[in-house]
Amino acid sequence: MVPACLTDYARLSEPRLRQFLEEKSRGFAALPVELRDVAAALRDYLLRGGKRLRGALVLLGHEAAGGQREAAIDASLGLELLHAYLLIHDDFMDQDDVRRGGPTLHRALGGDHLGASLALLCGSLCESWAYQLFGGASPLVARTVEQVILGQMADLRAPRGRELGEREILDVQRAKTGTYTFELPLHLGATLAGAGRPVLDALSAYARPLGMAFQIADDLLGTFGEPEQTGKPNASDLREGKRTLLVARALEKAAPADAARLRAGLGRPDADVEELRDILRRSGAESSARADAERLCDQALQALEAGALPQHVAQDLREIAVYTVRRAL
Repeated sequence: MVPACLTDYARLSEPRLRQFLEEKSRGFAALPVELRDVAAALRDYLLRGGKRLRGALVLLGHEAAGGQREAAIDASLGLELLHAYLLIHDDFMDQDDVRRGGPTLHRALGGDHLGASLALLCGSLCESWAYQLFGGASPLVARTVEQVILGQMADLRAPRGRELGEREILDVQRAKTGTYTFELPLHLGATLAGAGRPVLDALSAYARPLGMAFQIADDLLGTFGEPEQTGKPNASDLREGKRTLLVARALEKAAPADAARLRAGLGRPDADVEELRDILRRSGAESSARADAERLCDQALQALEAGALPQHVAQDLREIAVYTVRRAL
């Protein structure tokens, strides 16, 4: 069940997002070249929904430091736009067709070179808009985005390089999504409210293990989840040969014949995905990854018991942890 704090955030923020996009649409209309279709496709993409997780966490971080949530709405929308920028670019790099139950932006704009180019520019536009909304907190965001981009580079190159071990894969995933998903939004909101080190440390104690648990859960959903549940294909990671914790653990623990079949199938568009999934199960990689996600989620929940955060904020963070991780377990 979606936590009330996420649905409340969507209800609170969407009117402001619509207003912001209406203001920005004038930039498209002011040019002598017809761009209304591009503006409409981007607007549809941005209003399609999603969990709105990161924006909601900005408000919770702000409240954790004693701020009023209304004062952080623009910064929270900035993080949602930054997330859209990263998704648009990621969808193009992975050549995905579906996002949030609809077409990815490069597909919506035609799927050819021109459409993909326009989609990438829309993503960059979202990044520009995001920084306009961050105000004085922009340097904090920029440092994390630098790590996200480096992590994405490593993620793209990894299938063509040597086999990575579990720790190396976790390092790549931590750079790509770990800090950006939970710690950044919480710290952004808290910093805007003038948080001191005790509050920031308490938020980190929750966010860091949860970021790792979330990535493991996301890999499980991306491999075993139903497209109706995830809103995107569930075989693309295997067919692209992505190096995930699941894959690394299976290659280490599987019987030699299974490991050889897994290596041969990874990264092949025509791979027998069901066979690869069976290998992940037989090797114990699936069950051990689920156990790791549970353990890390428990660690995040235990961090909230220290009493350093307001009770209502801690309760919302508990519900978010359970929802974002255990929906995949």
